[in-house]
Amino acid sequence: MAALVRYKLTIAYDGTAYCGWQRQPPPVPTVQRALEKAVGEIVSHPVTVAGSSRTDTGVHAQGQVAAMEVQSHLEAPRLRQAINSRLPPDILIRELIPAPPEFDITRAVRKRYRYLIWCGRDRPVFYRHFVYHFRRDVNLAAMRQACHLLEGTHDFIALRGRADERLTTVRTIYHCDVHVRGPLLIFAVEGNGFLYHMVRTMVGSVLEVGCGHWPPERIAEILKSRDRRQAGPCVPATGLCLQWIRF
Repeated sequence: MAALVRYKLTIAYDGTAYCGWQRQPPPVPTVQRALEKAVGEIVSHPVTVAGSSRTDTGVHAQGQVAAMEVQSHLEAPRLRQAINSRLPPDILIRELIPAPPEFDITRAVRKRYRYLIWCGRDRPVFYRHFVYHFRRDVNLAAMRQACHLLEGTHDFIALRGRADERLTTVRTIYHCDVHVRGPLLIFAVEGNGFLYHMVRTMVGSVLEVGCGHWPPERIAEILKSRDRRQAGPCVPATGLCLQWIRF
């Protein structure tokens, strides 16, 4: 019998068809369930694929990181290829490498998310699953000012979703900015961790500044208020993508 080996996986997926990462009772489709099914078919025993980030329904990933322990005679490259052959076309294991027993996916020190906003007047027919269609003109300079006010160590309780039950709401944002590429407005943020709906509410608040509804300084006031009602809307999941995770 093959020895039990721990692996680190880097995974990309289009989250459109899934109710988030985390396994839920069948028949609810989730990314974790699809991966565990495919791996189990290859190694012929039940497997838990534990992810570092619990992305929400409709959220995408280029660099989700997960860990699993399996018994297989296949070397890592062959094992990755075999599992990918069983996965649906909207999920791909980009990398599969042996990991030390102490590798812990809960010990991430930095994550990067990107949110794409389509600012054209017409519908983004070919990109509709990956962008948020926003029809209003925006002030990019004001939005960038607002983004920079989110940087640093703050209590982000005013930007979290109601379902978040984590004990601490203090997080550090290392970088937050927005730039334009053609019709796309690209919001990018890096931090040591994020609360439930935090990134999408950050985007919604920064867009309120971009539309001229608020001055950039309102962002600091929202953080100080600790009141979710003072922040902007939680924008749709479709534009959000987990780009990478560092340990």
